[in-house]
Amino acid sequence: MKRHTHLAIIGPTFNFCRTRQRGAQFPSRLMGIFLAVALLLFCGKSLASTALPAQPTTVDSTAPRKSPTPGVDPTALKQFVHDYWQQRFTQHAQRVNWRDYQWQIEVSIPDAVSKLPPCRQPYQPEDSQVKFPVGRHSLRLRCPDSPGWVITTRSQISVLMPVVVARVATGQEHYLQESDLAVTQVLLTPQMDDVLTSPAQAIGRRPQRSLRAGQPVRNRMLEAAMLVRKGDKVNLTLAEGEMAISMQGTALQDGQKGETISIKNEKSGKVISASVSGPGQLLILNEAPVANPQH
Repeated sequence: MKRHTHLAIIGPTFNFCRTRQRGAQFPSRLMGIFLAVALLLFCGKSLASTALPAQPTTVDSTAPRKSPTPGVDPTALKQFVHDYWQQRFTQHAQRVNWRDYQWQIEVSIPDAVSKLPPCRQPYQPEDSQVKFPVGRHSLRLRCPDSPGWVITTRSQISVLMPVVVARVATGQEHYLQESDLAVTQVLLTPQMDDVLTSPAQAIGRRPQRSLRAGQPVRNRMLEAAMLVRKGDKVNLTLAEGEMAISMQGTALQDGQKGETISIKNEKSGKVISASVSGPGQLLILNEAPVANPQH
């Protein structure tokens, strides 16, 4: 009995001890859960704080701003060169009474102009002494600022216009007639500064050299137009109102168109003055005898 009782006592005592051990573990687990929750809350707060957007940086609007300094505008520079050469050609065309021409220009400027400081004053072109602005030409431009700069531009100027050409090959001794000439579109070269635009400018004149068919006729190629030669038999016309009287005469001088020369009237023998109006044709200006006729 004693042994059994002891065992009975020992049994409950043993169980009691196991129960206490489990009860002692409960607060430890609870503490661990608490610590884990606290750790999660702390880490979550830290992560949330790092995810917030950065505060904007305050900029002082009163501080001066530095802007890049612009260089020379290539487009404006090309336009200046374009206008310069166009004006030069227009002046020449007006001087020689050219019309109906087509003018074109290609301007080339150095690539480094965009790196030059802008010019505050108007560009100053250095006159290249070009008399006839057609073909390839260079133009130096100076910026008068201090400090300034100088560049060289190059241009190709093309002009297409109607000019007088030889319709057929013509020799030196031949006086040009309207049938010898034609008008056609020609691309001018730098040597064609004196081309003719009307056949009337060449009729009655002799070429100093033979002309080939299709060759543009230039003023310097022709002798001065002598529409009347000394000793030629000419037709004289005296206009009185609506009436015109014609007579024959002999030229005592050579004469160009519009020039007044002395003519001997074949019928009366008088020497009178007459104006050359065309090949072998003269208009009587005054029937009074010439004081000192040139024989």
